[in-house]
Amino acid sequence: MLVKDFIMKDIPVLKSFDTVEYALGLMDDFKLKHLPLLNENTYQCLLSEKDLLAIPSSSITIGEPVMFAPSVREDSHLHEALAIITRYGLSLLPVVSTEGIYSGAITRDKLIEALSELCNAEAEGSIIVLEMMPQDYVLSDIARLVESNNAHVINLLSHTDKDTGKLLISIKIDLEDASPVIRSFERFNYTVLYHFMEKGIVDDVLQQRMDELLHYMNM
Repeated sequence: MLVKDFIMKDIPVLKSFDTVEYALGLMDDFKLKHLPLLNENTYQCLLSEKDLLAIPSSSITIGEPVMFAPSVREDSHLHEALAIITRYGLSLLPVVSTEGIYSGAITRDKLIEALSELCNAEAEGSIIVLEMMPQDYVLSDIARLVESNNAHVINLLSHTDKDTGKLLISIKIDLEDASPVIRSFERFNYTVLYHFMEKGIVDDVLQQRMDELLHYMNM
C-alpha cells in the first residue's frame, strides 16, 4: 500500500498571512493538532497547535515560524508514514512531490484505517502469538504448520521484546477455532504466548488449562 492511495485533499492549509486565531480555529474544526504552511503550492513547514498557542497574540499573523517540515512522498509505503507520524506524535503528515510541491496529507486516523485494512483486522479468524529467539524464526516452518491444519496465514506481524530480546510473532489465521493449530505449534516446541479466538470456541484441552489457571489464581 502506497501513500498516494490514501492522500486526503480536503485538509486545510495555512499561509504566512493567516492569523493565529484563524489557524487555531481550523485545527479545532478539523480536530487536528497540526496543519501545513504553504508558500503558493510549495510546502514550507508543519505548524502545531502548541506552536500557535506559544505566540503572544492570537490576532497577529503567523509569519515565518521555526522550520519543522516532516513529509513523505506519494510513492512511499505506509510504513514510512507510520514511522514519521509515530516518531513526532503527529496528527497528520504532509505529502509532497520530489520538487516539494504539496499534494495533500495523510492523517493519523486515515493511516489507522489503512493499516487496519492491510492487517485484515476485520477478517474473521483467530490470532496466535508465538514467542521465540530471533535465530529460531523461520517463516516457512510457521506457515507449514498452519497450512497442515487446513488453515492459512492472512496476516503476520513481529516485534522484539526490549526486555527479553525475544521475538513476538502475531499470526492471524482464517480459522475461528485455532485449537488444532495451537496444538501443532506446541508439539513442535513453539511457545504459544497468547491466543485469541471467537468467543465460545475453546476445545476441551484449552478449557482444562484455563480451569487450572483460574484454580491456581484463586489459591
